[in-house]
Amino acid sequence: MTAAKRHRLLHWAWMPPVLKGLGGALVLCLALSTSVDAQTSAFPTESDVETYRDTIESVFMTDRGGTTSGGEQSYAACVMCHTWQTSVRFSLETPESEAGWTTEQSRRNLDVVGQLVNTANPESSRLLLKPLSPDTGGLPHTGGTFWQSTDDPEYGAFLQWIQRLPRDQFIPEPEPEIDFEFFRSCVQTVFANPREGQLRCSNCHSSGLIGFAPTPGRGDEWSDEEAQRAYQLISRIITPGNPEQSRFLLKPLHPDGGGAYTHNGPRRWQSRDDPEWQMLAGWVRGEFTGASCPL
Repeated sequence: MTAAKRHRLLHWAWMPPVLKGLGGALVLCLALSTSVDAQTSAFPTESDVETYRDTIESVFMTDRGGTTSGGEQSYAACVMCHTWQTSVRFSLETPESEAGWTTEQSRRNLDVVGQLVNTANPESSRLLLKPLSPDTGGLPHTGGTFWQSTDDPEYGAFLQWIQRLPRDQFIPEPEPEIDFEFFRSCVQTVFANPREGQLRCSNCHSSGLIGFAPTPGRGDEWSDEEAQRAYQLISRIITPGNPEQSRFLLKPLHPDGGGAYTHNGPRRWQSRDDPEWQMLAGWVRGEFTGASCPL
């Protein structure tokens, strides 16, 4: 035994019991902390990916009865919309085969799905709220309502999966507030003023679920009711804080400039450098508020 080791043993032997206890507790705490950190950093394990594939990803392939809305069971499968819409937040890889995704694809898809999950508050996860009926607390979803209530077995399976994830694994950043006053003063005027040779946004988006750009009922100003309804509708196609994933800004943007592949109307902006696009992007990021318009 070396002299240094003998010294450490003697030092421990003469240490008061209280300090020995504290030292042991410290070692135990460090060991537990290291264990927890290791578990968190290891996510997702092969088992985690398989559980995700069986519980969540299999539902994305479920046939809902059709590709157009018209009833509780007549919506398209998730995979029909969330593979080719590459600019949206929930954008999955194209399945390798009709059977579904490979394990490596699923691992990458899990990273995408994580953006829709809040492990600190599972019930607030967009993965749960988008397919849930708005009548029971869900969010508007152009793909339809898959669950009429939180009693739906699929909803329950999704919720349990989120609850079993590490609590700090997926915690979304707080979303900025999208200012209504700026919308009313500066955004609605964009809808009413077409670019040269183009239609006004209001020509197509004046009513129904896509009626975020209604024509003013009286004169050239919108009533409070008209503006509020338009604001609620446009909120459905905005990802707060992220203009690059907001359909409101992607649909009228030319594909060569990073826009969506499809838009039945004209392409109002050729690139994201357009000052008008930049203004609206700043609004989506929460940078512009009030009635003062930068353009």
